[in-house]
Amino acid sequence: MSTFTGLTTMVRGIYMNQLSLNTVGHNIVNASNEGYSRQHVAPVATQSEHRSGLYSSVEVGTGVDALSLTRSRDTYADYQYRQETTYKSYYEEMATCYDKMEAIFNDSGDTGIANALSDVFKAWSALSTEGPTAANRETVIEKSKILCDAIQTVSSQLQEQINSLYGEVKNHVEHVDEMLSRMLTLNKQIVAAESDGSMANDLRDQRDVVADDLADYFNLTITEDDHGAYQIVGNGVMLINGFARLTLKYDETGVASSIYGADYGVNDHYIKIVESDQFYSPSSGILKAHYDAIDDCKEQIDNLANIAAYLMTALNDQHGEGYDMEGNAGRNFFGITDYEYTYEYEPNMHFNYVEQTDTSGNVKKLSGVALIGALEVNKDFDKVGGYKFVAAATAYRDYDDNGEWITYDDKTDMSANKIAWGDRTGDGTNAIYISELFNMSFDEIVKAGRANAAIIQQYKEKTQYGAPIQDAEGNYTYITPLGKDSLNAYYQKAMTQIGVNAEAVDNTILQHEVIMTQIENWRDSVSGVDWNEELTDMIKFQKGFQSCARCLTAMDECLDRLVNNTGMVGR
Repeated sequence: MSTFTGLTTMVRGIYMNQLSLNTVGHNIVNASNEGYSRQHVAPVATQSEHRSGLYSSVEVGTGVDALSLTRSRDTYADYQYRQETTYKSYYEEMATCYDKMEAIFNDSGDTGIANALSDVFKAWSALSTEGPTAANRETVIEKSKILCDAIQTVSSQLQEQINSLYGEVKNHVEHVDEMLSRMLTLNKQIVAAESDGSMANDLRDQRDVVADDLADYFNLTITEDDHGAYQIVGNGVMLINGFARLTLKYDETGVASSIYGADYGVNDHYIKIVESDQFYSPSSGILKAHYDAIDDCKEQIDNLANIAAYLMTALNDQHGEGYDMEGNAGRNFFGITDYEYTYEYEPNMHFNYVEQTDTSGNVKKLSGVALIGALEVNKDFDKVGGYKFVAAATAYRDYDDNGEWITYDDKTDMSANKIAWGDRTGDGTNAIYISELFNMSFDEIVKAGRANAAIIQQYKEKTQYGAPIQDAEGNYTYITPLGKDSLNAYYQKAMTQIGVNAEAVDNTILQHEVIMTQIENWRDSVSGVDWNEELTDMIKFQKGFQSCARCLTAMDECLDRLVNNTGMVGR
């Protein structure tokens, strides 16, 4: 009985060391396999046997067995990795968006909006000193056309960028749905493989790789049920629950993104849950980044629309306060002659638009790309001698009969200071007033009190009693497309904000890269295959195998001697 037990013990030792050697080999050949977790055999002593001797009783060991074959995995490290992956993917996508946006608004050459604004300002400034000159008037017209083209070109590129982002969202949603399907299949395979109590380590590794990939797209919360199946919650929605899952689908139809019209010239597309027909809104990751990038593009279209609104209202109004070369009041510089363009603001929706009233009294609300598309230099200026319609001369005097400077404040009756065309032949003061709209803030214009202040006055926000809202320093609150900024300041502020956002995103990416490196090292220290450690284990298990085999051989020789040579004396 004792000899048989010893043989069994050594056989178990051989099997145990052989299993350990197989596991070491499995680790080594999968060392470079993505997502592979190092496996190890958990040994356990087998139940001992009770032996009674001549003088005492003892419990004799019967060897070793494999309690389990498990993988080295730190679930908390996995949680941290997926959480940081979601944030890092979000900011990387946003960085790509800002790179593209900076390329669209490239003002480093001679074709950007900033350069066009500067050229128009210079043209009006030059016209103020040489008003009657046809060449200078033509320059104002042509430079203004270039500005309109630049604004419309950038708007079109932003629309293309939005459509491109929606195309990427569609591809990502299809990929995510494929991964959810793969996750469901792995759940079923793992539960079936582990029904006998073993661990499906390689299948679990494959499932964790899918989970890591899903973390790129949205925030994940992963739990494991009693059967070993993953339950995945994404942004508060149970996407996978054991053997059941929800289906995500990209809305192909889309709806026009508009309040009064197709403001952005594109359709908005959403992610839907097929089973409930509800919208699915990611809160982080690549999908969230795409939607935020789309919002940023729309914001820039809004900024361009605000510039267009200002040109078609405030600048048109100021142009209308002057005289052209024939002594007529200035017509609309932008838009259509005899049309009325009025700036409106909807406070409940925080929405800017321009009311266009045609000669028949029909009103059309222009906003977004429709407003940008309507921005064009009046076609009257393209007629033969059309340059004469540029109203460079002012219709108001600067000094009263006593030689005192006239301040055009709320109480000034401008009509009382209007002068006849014949008294101001060749004057270019209105061109100065128009040029100041490009470079002077509203407060500066109002405080200067010249004739162009009267145009700005109408944008002052009023109390219910009609008095303008003014702070302690005498600055007014304005309800205008540009706030209280000049055209150049408004545009530069928008471009600066893009640059600031891009830099902030780049800095955040660097911070997350450091964190990701630490977490990856943490995961690798637990799950990664260490060649030195595996080779050391290989030697250890090989020696154990050889030792058990040698003991088994020695016991076999003893048994052979006992059976075949005992009782041979005297023969």
